[in-house]
Amino acid sequence: MKRRLVSLVVLLFCSLGGNAMACSVCYGVHPPKTIQSMAIAIWFLMGALMSVLGGFGAFGFHLWRHSRMPLEPHQELAEEDLEKYE
Repeated sequence: MKRRLVSLVVLLFCSLGGNAMACSVCYGVHPPKTIQSMAIAIWFLMGALMSVLGGFGAFGFHLWRHSRMPLEPHQELAEEDLEKYE
């Protein structure tokens, strides 16, 4: 049953490809200046996206690296005998 459902979804997904059409901005002939400007805008947005994703990755790496470091002696409270305070 699962195999049949997956096959049906894949068939439906592949059959919808013929309905895709270009938008009015991309469809048609444009002067080279417009195409060059759109290419620059696309690369700028890709750079902005990659810098944001790189920041998330760097912050995750920073958290991972600092989670593996041993605690400083003044931060280690778990090894202290707490019975003397009771």
